Amino acid sequence: MKITKVCCQGCGADLQVDESVRYVTCNYCHARLEVVHDTSVTHTRLMEKIHESTQRMAGNLQVIELQNDLERLDREWENRKEGFMVSGKHGRHLPSTGGSIFGGVVGIGFGIFFTANSANMGAPPIFPLFGLLFIGIGIYTMFNGTSKAGAYQAAEREFQQRRASLVRQIDAARRV
Repeated sequence: MKITKVCCQGCGADLQVDESVRYVTCNYCHARLEVVHDTSVTHTRLMEKIHESTQRMAGNLQVIELQNDLERLDREWENRKEGFMVSGKHGRHLPSTGGSIFGGVVGIGFGIFFTANSANMGAPPIFPLFGLLFIGIGIYTMFNGTSKAGAYQAAEREFQQRRASLVRQIDAARRV
């Protein structure tokens, strides 16, 4: 068994270790050391520095994982938001409660106007029924649109809460 003289990286004291030793504690400063047996030289490394580096890398990895979660959440939200889109005369847009109520009121108003005018003009009985159809479409538009707008708003609140939570976790992980 070969005994090798090494230097403590904590206090500089001389230590004697045999070639089978991998870890040692300094008798003088009580630093925990790793004994590194390279091909040409044997030396020591402070375990605390290795531990600090490992902790820093683990923290960085956690930040990267949380950032990936945030990016995935944003992508999923963009896809989910597409499902809430409604089509209008200006293309696709997100539903709004006010727009749905306005559209429904316009449809109902047009249906009432059509029914009243066709009845007053003495049109065949089928024409006033078209007015009732417009009223029904207006009511459906109003309830369906407000329902969809409410579902979108609830989903967006949930997304914003989850996103804010991930951002707080990233900030906390960066501070460590």
